[in-house]
Amino acid sequence: MEIVRVREKIYQNFVAPSVALGNFDGVHLGHQEILRRTVETAHRKGRDAIVYTFDPHPRLVLNKVPEVPRITTPRERARILELMGIDVLILAEFTPEFATQTPEDFVQNVLVEELGVRNLFIGENYRFGKNRSGTPNTLKKMSRELGFVVHVVPPVRYGDAPVSSSLIREHLSKGEISQANALLGREFTIQGRVIHGHRRGKALGYPTANIKPEVKLHPPEGVYAAYCQTEDGAIHKAVMNIGYNPTFHDRRVSYELYILDFDRDLYGEYLTAYMVERLRSEMVFPDPDHLKEQIGKDVEYARSLLVGAPRLIL
Repeated sequence: MEIVRVREKIYQNFVAPSVALGNFDGVHLGHQEILRRTVETAHRKGRDAIVYTFDPHPRLVLNKVPEVPRITTPRERARILELMGIDVLILAEFTPEFATQTPEDFVQNVLVEELGVRNLFIGENYRFGKNRSGTPNTLKKMSRELGFVVHVVPPVRYGDAPVSSSLIREHLSKGEISQANALLGREFTIQGRVIHGHRRGKALGYPTANIKPEVKLHPPEGVYAAYCQTEDGAIHKAVMNIGYNPTFHDRRVSYELYILDFDRDLYGEYLTAYMVERLRSEMVFPDPDHLKEQIGKDVEYARSLLVGAPRLIL
């Protein structure tokens, strides 16, 4: 997949591509339906399937908030889009000046003149242009005049509610990993490089890999069953602890992976944890022996849950 970063204008020459518009944070089941249709239409005609999105997130610019809690890092999102068959990811720089562009100007200048769009795919709630005044109806009206087709994809429902990034964030913030995974259509991931830790796990007989995670939304403190992917691509069963290690009165949150049936130094490697289920919250133990006993129970519980492999391997 080609990644194109745009500051002012797109200079690539695309021929009648299919284009999906959206932020696609999480690339959840609803997003996947939009992307599936985009790829299917483009490739059936031998054209490019393009995702056009913004960087930074518009809310960072418009609302001047310091950070938007992402479900996927830019790296994760790009990888998932690639695995879904997207040919080109366009990351357009979102600036205060860009935000003043009318919906009509965006369609004419970007979609038609720069991209040469033939088929456009959006969700029902897609908004664009100055003050988010552009709607699917705006696009449909202009498409008839400018010669492209708009495909409005209805939301995917899971149970009684439509799948949305906000609902997934809510589940993750509560540690409801399995519920979030159901809406994502895959396991939520935490990625990071292995750094030096306190080596307490090794002393307890459960050596852990401490990782410095990428910046994104993370579930709350607790113990989790997870798959762990090492740099060589191998997938292992693991138990992950997120928290402050209250038994040892730590003040900084740590991310520790105990990889089952594994004995190799991982310092400096980049790991991916595929979160499966929250086993329990953090607990304070009277001494290391009681902690060791509980870790043993956590390991056996995780082993019973980790049957198979992650649904989508990054």
